[in-house]
This record gives sequence, C-alpha cells and structure tokens, in this order.
Amino acid sequence: MKANDIIWLAYKGLISRKAIAILAVIAVLIGVASVTILVAFTQGVSQSILSIVESLGPKTILVLPARGEGLTQATVVSLEGLPDIEAIYPIVSGFGSINIEGQSMGVTIIGINNLSALLGQVLLTSGTIYPPVTTPEAVIGSQVANPLPGVFITPGDTITVQIGRDETVPIEVVGVLSPSGANPLSNSETSIFLPLSEAMAILNRTTYSEIIIEADSVNDVNTVATLIQDIYGNELSVITVQQLINTVSTITGGFSFLLISVASISLFVGAIGIMGIMLSRVYQRIREIGIMKTLGLTTRDVLLVFLTESGIIGLLGGIAGILVGLIGTSFFDIISSFTSTTSIPNSNEGFGAAGRGGFGAGFGGRGFGRAASSISSFTFKPIISVEAIAIALAVAIIVSLIAGIYPAWKASKLTVIDAIRRD
Repeated sequence: MKANDIIWLAYKGLISRKAIAILAVIAVLIGVASVTILVAFTQGVSQSILSIVESLGPKTILVLPARGEGLTQATVVSLEGLPDIEAIYPIVSGFGSINIEGQSMGVTIIGINNLSALLGQVLLTSGTIYPPVTTPEAVIGSQVANPLPGVFITPGDTITVQIGRDETVPIEVVGVLSPSGANPLSNSETSIFLPLSEAMAILNRTTYSEIIIEADSVNDVNTVATLIQDIYGNELSVITVQQLINTVSTITGGFSFLLISVASISLFVGAIGIMGIMLSRVYQRIREIGIMKTLGLTTRDVLLVFLTESGIIGLLGGIAGILVGLIGTSFFDIISSFTSTTSIPNSNEGFGAAGRGGFGAGFGGRGFGRAASSISSFTFKPIISVEAIAIALAVAIIVSLIAGIYPAWKASKLTVIDAIRRD
C-alpha cells in the first residue's frame, strides 16, 4: 500500500472519532507546552546570569580574604609586584543609611577608584564619575536617587549618610547611575560609591574587603590566579570570571535538567494516555480492521495505519504544545515589562556583615558580597531556540509512536475470523 493511502486511512480513522483524538492531542499538548515553557525559562535565566557575570570582563580576577580578615595595603603592594598584572583595584564596603522625609533607607557604601572594574559598563542618568582622590563626592544608585515617590536626588545635592548609631557624614552627589539590575559583586541600585580613600575614612577602615585584579590578557588569567594561590595558599580566595561562568553553567544546567525531568513526567503520562486511547480505538474498530484485511491490507499495512495515527496525534499535539509554550512565554514577557524587577527588602541585618567585614559570603560561601541580599533586582527574558522547538516536536512524535506500538501491533495481529468472531 502506498504511503499516501496509509496516511489517508489514518486521518479518516482519527476524524471518525474526533473527541477521542482531541483528548489524545491534548495529552501531548500539555507535556510539550510544559517542557517548552520550562526550557525557555531556564535558558533565559542562565543567559541572564551569565551575561551579568561576563560583564566583569574575561581578564578579571577576584581576591578575597579566606579567613574573614581584611586585606591590607601590604597585600596590594605584594600583588602589584607579580607579573602579567595590568591593574589592581582594592575595594572597601560597609553599611549605612540615609533618612528621607522621616524614613530610613539602608544603603551600601562602597569605596573603589575605578567603577568600571566593579560594575563593568558604567551608565549614568546624570552627572559624572568622581575623581580617584580623597573627596566626599559620590555616585549613587538609582534607588538611592529616587528613594520615595516624587523624591529625587540629583547631582549637586548633598545627602547625609549615617554610619553606626551616632556618626553622620555629608556627601555631595556628583552622578546618578542608570537602573542596571543585578550585579554579581554589588547591588548598584542601593549603593553609594565613593573614592577608596574617602570611603575608608568614612567607614574607619584600615583594611580592604576585596581586591579586583585585571590581568594583562585573557591567556594570563589562569597563570596569575594560580601564582597568587601558590603564594598565599589558604590565606586568600582567588576566583576568576571563567570559574564563575563554569559554576553558574553547572548550577543552571543541573537546575534545568531537574525542571525538564519534572515536566517530562507530563509527557510520560500523555504517552500512557495515548496508549490507552489507541487500545480502546482498536477494540472499537475490530469490524473495520476485519474489513481492511478482507480488502487486502496486510498485517504490515494495518500496523502502519495505526502507527501513523499515533504519529499524527504526536505531530498535532507537539505543534499545539509549542504554540501554547510560545504564547505562555510571550505573556510572561508582557507581564514582566510592567514589573521588570523583583525587589528584596534591605535590612540592617542583611548588611551587618558588610559593615564589619566587607562583602562577606557569596558564591559558595567564599566571596562576593552577600549574593542573596546584594542583588535586589533580577530580570530575565525567556529564550526559545529553534533547536529547542525542533527537539520538542521530535520528542512529541517519538513518544506518541512508541506509545502506539503495542496498540498497532494488537490491531495488526487480528485476523478476519477473529474480527468477525469478536464483533
């Protein structure tokens, strides 16, 4: 029998009992839509996190104290003497608060002489970047600049920052950062950035919270990181951007696998549903199968007819599931455009460790600035690749075909005499 005849018979068989066919298609649709949406979300989250980490630059090396003690100027001088290092930027950080119309807002005070080393690309809404000298001039984050509805702090204004319980420090604002979302080293939106020496004087510090090192080239990064680790051993934690990227990729990859595995359960349930529906169709169509064989259809032809029905169910369910997944992710995109950030409330407890010892625990408990509390906003866009769509469609068809093998085999083994006797 020709292929187009088999497809036609399979199609006629499906539309003869539309309700059952639609239920089978819906079973596949739910599984494919779930997998498509979760893949889009996990790929979007992964890409967003990686882009944040990569904004630090591939030549960046982070050096943090491994034992909770600050880094000294002697450490900086020692590192400056190592080969293949282009620049070194010590950082100091602490906690403070500003009082706006009777309401207190917690802020992070960060001292660094080169903002781009910490934030990557520095985008200002207004004003300029402070010079790397001891002067009470600051660049503030967007939330600090707009702490309350209708309240705006602009370049030229002076803000009073409270350090501890009694000490207050007036600081002149020279620049306001554009809203930038998450940053792996700091929450720029609720931070006040100052020249390093000024921040150390305000926070009464003699040690640094961490050090950012720029290697001469990407090829020198691992060499420099290994050299520092060999010299200082367990005294310092050395982390490269590539290590961060690898860690993030591993975490997001494992998370993606978990979510997709959970979503695949619905595909498995759909496959069981297809098998049950196809079996019921075999028993309902015993007379029809007998007529097919009477008219000359072979066992192979009957097998292919029923397998083609399963394949059509998988194809229709897969296409419908992908469309539902695309609509779902688009809907999320529309919603997220209205609520582009998810805020994590600041609290004195959250920044207490930063006030005493810098950025504190972060990735893996060994660096970066209290990753849970330092990143107050995170946005991502679901990503659906052509490869993901193709794989989802292929899986839907394959699962449906596998589910239809037994019912198709059952139908093909019926003889004309069996069909007449059972009917």
